[in-house]
Amino acid sequence: MLAIPYWGYAEDSVQTEEVESLPEVKVTSKVEKNQPSEKTKSYTVNSTSTATRLNTSIRETPQSISVITREQLDDFRVLTVNEALSYATGIKVEQFETDRTEYTSRGFNITNFQIDGLSTPISFSGTNYGDLDIALYDRVEVLRGANGLITGPGNPSATINFIRKRTTRDFQAKASASLGSWDNRRLDADISGSLNGDGSVRARLVAAHQEKNSYLDRYSSKRDVVYGIIEADLTDNTSVAIGHTYQRNDANGNMFGGLNLLYSDGSKRSYNVSDSTAPSWSERNVDTNISFAELTHYFNNEWKIKGQLTQKAVTSAGPHDYVSGSENRITGLGLSTNPFFYTFKTQDYVADIYANGPFELAGRKHEMVAGVTMSRTSMKEFSRSVAGVPLSSFDAAGDIPYPAFGPESKSSDYSTRTTNIYTAAKLNPADGLKVTVGGSLLSYKLDGDAYGVAQKADEDNKFTPYIGAIYDLSKEHSLYASYTGIYRPQVETGASGSVLAPLKGKNYELGVKSEWLNKALNSSFALFKTEQENQALAIGQTAQRTIYEGIEATSKGYEFDVSGAVNDHLSLNAGYTRLMSIEGQGGTSANTFTPRHMAHLTAVYKVPFVQNLKVGASVNWQSEIYVDIGTVRYEQDSYAVLNLMANYKIDNHWDAAVNFYNVTDEKYLSSFRYSAFGQAFYAAPFNGMATLTWTY
Repeated sequence: MLAIPYWGYAEDSVQTEEVESLPEVKVTSKVEKNQPSEKTKSYTVNSTSTATRLNTSIRETPQSISVITREQLDDFRVLTVNEALSYATGIKVEQFETDRTEYTSRGFNITNFQIDGLSTPISFSGTNYGDLDIALYDRVEVLRGANGLITGPGNPSATINFIRKRTTRDFQAKASASLGSWDNRRLDADISGSLNGDGSVRARLVAAHQEKNSYLDRYSSKRDVVYGIIEADLTDNTSVAIGHTYQRNDANGNMFGGLNLLYSDGSKRSYNVSDSTAPSWSERNVDTNISFAELTHYFNNEWKIKGQLTQKAVTSAGPHDYVSGSENRITGLGLSTNPFFYTFKTQDYVADIYANGPFELAGRKHEMVAGVTMSRTSMKEFSRSVAGVPLSSFDAAGDIPYPAFGPESKSSDYSTRTTNIYTAAKLNPADGLKVTVGGSLLSYKLDGDAYGVAQKADEDNKFTPYIGAIYDLSKEHSLYASYTGIYRPQVETGASGSVLAPLKGKNYELGVKSEWLNKALNSSFALFKTEQENQALAIGQTAQRTIYEGIEATSKGYEFDVSGAVNDHLSLNAGYTRLMSIEGQGGTSANTFTPRHMAHLTAVYKVPFVQNLKVGASVNWQSEIYVDIGTVRYEQDSYAVLNLMANYKIDNHWDAAVNFYNVTDEKYLSSFRYSAFGQAFYAAPFNGMATLTWTY
């Protein structure tokens, strides 16, 4: 069992008068500081290590950070990563197809993803295939801005860190059943506890099954997820953990591409929310397996060393149909089918070892972390095609018969090797001032071929600097500033098929952070600016791949974020992002599919005059956006999406809840991410879900 010093109060052994004369001292143990959000029931956290692996409070982290806790996920019955990230400040969920999604922050694609602080890419380009389930995670931490220190390949948008649920010494169990719109059915189970008498060996098992039809014609999906972890204390100071996650996504009638937005004469095409280009035989089946192991040792001098290994394998296979062209308003002609059978396989291996702890210098206490991450990632793509045929009209797209696909051919086969050596020191040069300095050395190699073109890149010891400073104005308020270098080898390919040159740049941030109401509420305000070279800009689309070019790009703006408890009854999570500009070549406006204003507000209220009842609302608003489809400018007005919830605790074991989504039945296209190529589809209309939960 881990030996942790107890920093409590001594028993009363002095006179009452003497005790009263002593100043009040509040001390928090390590156990309390690192409690999972499912235990605290809060909308914020006490500490985070996403930025530097040095456990610090949100106020002492010199970058913008938001946290979506388990309490908020449960309150609004958030079931997928897509849904969870829609509650994070400044994050735009770009679901450009039914089963492919990308995420943007500060105007740029997010490609840095972590699980428990270890870089584990969702995919090479940051594209999420299928709906990743959120049941196995305690919370999601979102670090905005560049994070090349820990992740290696830096990115100016954000880093998403998924924190897994861990084992508990005491037995606990939870099960939920949900029923919602379009035959949406969901079962969850979560059980945890000790496997031996002294609690030195513990286990946890999380499982979920969901299947549903859809508001979209011919579309349905099914999802299964199982997560298991075993943790053991080898000695008082040494622990080990092993675990595995399996998820299966099966989608039928899924779209590849979207609805064609224009008629052939350039006028805007109107659709029903339920319209789809996909035939019923279209499928996307995705299997994800993630195995991991950890070994942690605590030294008596407060230092810690931790080693982590993870292996991730993702496979996807299924027939699709890409509908291209523009329909003639009078004849209905002009659209064509492009059926193909697409398969991909990715394999990731990541190893990381680091040490962190305190040290003394010049009579003051400081902290330091040093480590190395090594990874190997491979990608293989295969396709079977058949000649497309013209369609008589849009309505015929869903009725085309299953084609006789040709023989399978390999589209791509390439791999990357990455080594990132990193170190950082959190210095305490004066009372109220903390300075974090560090950097990473990245070595990277890309080898293979994609769509008939050799892919080669070899970079050695590329240095990425990191510096951040926090100055305490008072016990509750701090000023901060940070500078981070940007360096990211890319896998996006240009018109010739060759990979783009590495992304390079700088990220600046300046702001103020505050802790309110005895640290129950966190707030931050940030000014940011990002300068980049070779930013990948999508300029074309084929049935097989997207074509990019590298441009210079600059983004600047400001953000506000607040989360936590206002009082015993009211919890909040809110934020606002203002992108003042995203400029490309020659100062032209870039990435116009990204809203320049985004705001969200989530509030949950425990009703004082109705015991055990809490109600809540969440609203997401974004400003207007547009894309240029050839010479035609296609615009979408600003819109807001409102969600509502109510939960009633029946007794100590049973809860009943209802959730309603898009209550105002707002009609809007889910993403303009690739709409410059003339396609998009509509997000879900008003829908609801009822849930019954049993807890032991």
